[in-house]
Amino acid sequence: MSNAIKPRPMPIPEKGWQEHVKENVFQHSWWVFLFIALCFGIYSHAMQKKRDVIHSLEGYLAELNSEKESLLRERDDLLLNINSQSDPAWIELTLKKGLGLVPEGQVKVYFQPDGE
Repeated sequence: MSNAIKPRPMPIPEKGWQEHVKENVFQHSWWVFLFIALCFGIYSHAMQKKRDVIHSLEGYLAELNSEKESLLRERDDLLLNINSQSDPAWIELTLKKGLGLVPEGQVKVYFQPDGE
């Protein structure tokens, strides 16, 4: 039986088995960590672009709201004018403003600019 192969004892690594596993994981799986870092970079860039778009849309919304308020005020003024067209005082005021007419018995005063 001298021809039998004797098993060799396994060499004891200088480093612990945990460090040996860590080295193997990093040596064989570095591309996974690179891929995860790349995905995180792309994700953070997309989130920044999304925040920029949201900021610009909020500004546009504020602009539209102020324009809406202005148009609603103008609409209310026009409705008030339409509803008061049957009022004699409103008709008199419109004739005074628009045509420069004055009722009988009143004097119209006209101021000329200084340059003339």
